[in-house]
Amino acid sequence: MTRKLLTAVSVFTLSFHAFAQIGINTSNPQTYFHIDAGKDNPTSGAPSATQQANDFSVTNTGNVGIGTITPSEKLDIGTGNIRVRDINTNVGIGGTDRVVVADATGVLKTINFNSYSLFHARLAGNQNLTTVTATTLVFSAPLATSAYYNYNTSTGVLTFNQAGNYLVTLQASFTNMAAGTQLLLGIRPVPDADYLGRGSHYNAVANSGTIGELMNYTTLLLIPTAGYQVRFTAAPNQSATVLATETGSTGSGNVTNVTVQKI
Repeated sequence: MTRKLLTAVSVFTLSFHAFAQIGINTSNPQTYFHIDAGKDNPTSGAPSATQQANDFSVTNTGNVGIGTITPSEKLDIGTGNIRVRDINTNVGIGGTDRVVVADATGVLKTINFNSYSLFHARLAGNQNLTTVTATTLVFSAPLATSAYYNYNTSTGVLTFNQAGNYLVTLQASFTNMAAGTQLLLGIRPVPDADYLGRGSHYNAVANSGTIGELMNYTTLLLIPTAGYQVRFTAAPNQSATVLATETGSTGSGNVTNVTVQKI
């Protein structure tokens, strides 16, 4: 009799471990461990999204759900915010730590935000400009870029791969021009139309050679759609040259470049 009882208990125990689901405040657990904090789940069938909102669940794969009984990640929150009350005791390190972002489905990921959002390129070489012509500045392969941008080094056309707000800074050095020449830097759409942004000033004295009149222009572009294209232009009212690099008594270095950052 004792042997039969032990056998029955063993079978029951194995069945419990193999098939049982533990429910708290519910007689109808949907996962290996399921808490119905609001005590509002049905006695049969799956709870609704509203009923799941106060549930806690653990699946057989070890995924934990808060507000959902079908967690797809190790921690899956149906809706709501995450708070760390003493987070300021663990301060990140700028330049090496990564930024946490959420993808379209809410899954948290990390990116190097500085490189991810930035486009920067230098002028491929000195370019000669003719009077009152908006000449496309052609930059070399970008020193920094991301999935937000595609740049054609042959045509000088920049393609935005995502709509949004972008901060653009153009810097150029003009030379081989008379005093009082108007210097103009611009951003034009492709196909061509009115300037999206432009900045200009007049040079005070005539200049020539490897030192030019340096100017900067910064503006904000509101890109309406993915695939939108622009070109960066220069147009003096008298013939001039845009320098890629200046060389003088203080040394040599890049002077004409463009920087774009999504904000």
